[in-house]
Amino acid sequence: MSTAGWFPSRFLPLAVLLLIIGGAYSQPKVDPDSGRIRMLMIGETGSRNQEATYFLLSDPMVDLTIIPAGDVADVETSKRFVRIYLPRTRDKLVSSFDVIELFDFVPHVLTDLHIKWMHDAVRDFGLGFALVEMSWYAVSDWTGNDAGAWMATILYDAYPCDMVIGKQNANTYYMDIVLNDPLVDIPGLDKVEITGVGAHGIQKAREGSKVFTVWRIKKEDAIVGGEFGSGTTLMIPMGWDNVPDKTEAAWDYYIDFVLNHAYYVARVPLPEDLNLARSIRLAFNEYLTRRAIAASLIEFIGRFGANTVSIEEIIAELGEEKERAQQLYIEGDFESSWDVLKDVLEGFQALSEESMKLKERAFFWIYLVEWLAVTGTLLVCGMALWSLMVRRRLYRQVEVTRTRSPR
Repeated sequence: MSTAGWFPSRFLPLAVLLLIIGGAYSQPKVDPDSGRIRMLMIGETGSRNQEATYFLLSDPMVDLTIIPAGDVADVETSKRFVRIYLPRTRDKLVSSFDVIELFDFVPHVLTDLHIKWMHDAVRDFGLGFALVEMSWYAVSDWTGNDAGAWMATILYDAYPCDMVIGKQNANTYYMDIVLNDPLVDIPGLDKVEITGVGAHGIQKAREGSKVFTVWRIKKEDAIVGGEFGSGTTLMIPMGWDNVPDKTEAAWDYYIDFVLNHAYYVARVPLPEDLNLARSIRLAFNEYLTRRAIAASLIEFIGRFGANTVSIEEIIAELGEEKERAQQLYIEGDFESSWDVLKDVLEGFQALSEESMKLKERAFFWIYLVEWLAVTGTLLVCGMALWSLMVRRRLYRQVEVTRTRSPR
């Protein structure tokens, strides 16, 4: 029997099994019902990084849950948030989320059991695992992330890199792309200041991990991705709050940089047409803003007795269309999603016009009451002035009185 004939027949069952397992591991990790990435973010979610979290909240593909910890809350408050919002069992954690992101906080916010659940969820159940600003040198106080303490936990096994304690990369604000991958193949990434801090903790990619970017001066590993068991992992050295304001404002593709990392660890294919995807993502972000403004306006004019049913109906219709655009986006039909979303944003113009009409009607009565009050006051003051100064009703003519002559 030839070697060529013996090899396939003997190892065919194993090969089929490996293909099945590999196919299962490469499948997107999303909610089986909605198709969305159920993302759990724990850590520093303060006002300095609201731009990034707002992008995640507005994206149709991401269902974000935030548990504040670190600088945004004291130790006891952070632990209370964890007790309230973190699932009570490992199975519940696995069934409720597809991605776990840790962002710049110390491990003693979590219990050892929580950390074990996360470790098992990534290794055995394929949850994505993102680490943001978690490779800083060992700072044990509450304002750091105490990399040394994280290294002592079982969760450190899931990191795509080894951390070097007590050292920082050479001071630079820029990264260079070293791996052509959709995760970092974003216009301008290597031209903008990606951090305003300059130096971050040293990390070295582990065997089998991918280095996507390096720091510019001495080429230390920066963005690193890997696999742990059946889960995909990613380390981003700087925090969302480290990205300079001018970069957030001027870099058109910042939204894609933020969202791509969530897609990557969930193994969701990244958009091929980045410009179209960016337009849709920004439109969903704009929808969220406009809807919040509309809700505030309804509340405001409702206080003056305006009937807001008509604009509430318009908002409901726009919401239904937005849901349709979201579903098309999740299904990968970006063109159709964009067409629907453009109509939704145009619908806000009609909503704005209707809102202005209601505001004018409500304010008409306010203006009328003000006019009557001012006019009434003017009439009363005028009558009083006319009576006192013209008719002189309260004045009496001066009379001559006799005076006693002196003796």
